[in-house]
Amino acid sequence: MQIIGYILIIFAVADFGLSYMGINLTPFLPNQIATFSPIIIGGIGYFLAYTNFSNFGTNDDVPERYKDKKKNKK
Repeated sequence: MQIIGYILIIFAVADFGLSYMGINLTPFLPNQIATFSPIIIGGIGYFLAYTNFSNFGTNDDVPERYKDKKKNKK
């Protein structure tokens, strides 16, 4: 997910930079949305790049007695 996030961030920077040269990288979007597309795409990319999905779904604040016990498979 981190790589996809970095790709989206690079795309957002390119879209922002090329918009000053008159090149629209998001012509499929309406003009009102295409104006803010670098911010939106960059925000999604930032979320994907810097969110730690390895600990997703775990909560360290839960007392030990409520945590799932890992079963040993033999």
